[in-house]
Amino acid sequence: MNLNKPKTMAEFVADSLRKDILLGKIPGGTRLKQDEISELLSVSATPVREAIKILSAQGLVNFDAYRGAVVKNLSYKDAKDIYDIRLMLEPILIKRSLEKFDEIYLKKAISIQNDIDKCTNPYDWAILNSAFHSTFWEVESDSKLYDIVQSLLISSIPYITITLMHKQDHIALSDDEHLAIINAYKSRDEGLLIELNSNHTMKTRDILEDAINA
Repeated sequence: MNLNKPKTMAEFVADSLRKDILLGKIPGGTRLKQDEISELLSVSATPVREAIKILSAQGLVNFDAYRGAVVKNLSYKDAKDIYDIRLMLEPILIKRSLEKFDEIYLKKAISIQNDIDKCTNPYDWAILNSAFHSTFWEVESDSKLYDIVQSLLISSIPYITITLMHKQDHIALSDDEHLAIINAYKSRDEGLLIELNSNHTMKTRDILEDAINA
């Protein structure tokens, strides 16, 4: 995944707003006023509207009938739902994907992990982390199950960022776990791969409980 690829104006605005939301500069309950954002970022209204739609799809913004776009309060209840569903569905995707094992996905996971190793920004790390995990079931990208899990992974990104900001050593621990996951995939050890992936996901979920409720 190339984080340096050119962004559309909507993606630029979405990135700017997303980072401020996750860092707490734009707190939950804040109304996002399009004219103010346009002026602040020196962009037209169109990319701002598109950016807000992107943030809504990622679970960071809700649309209120009276107030318009409002920053969502990130809750542990929502996070737990996302992670619990992932824990149920990802093992199914892993099983299906290993039946279609291809070296290309292994090489892609290793390449993404190399980018992760160099990454120090929590938000960018969370994006790469999502890309890393989805690689192991990308061969199933034409299935509905894949679409559902990918949506959950994207929804996880804000919460992963929170865990990294709350627990600094989570990056190093996750990097070690990623290497173990790569080795399990390489050896096509279905049971071990599911176990490692699930434990990795559960650990993040548990850190989130402390981070959000702190």
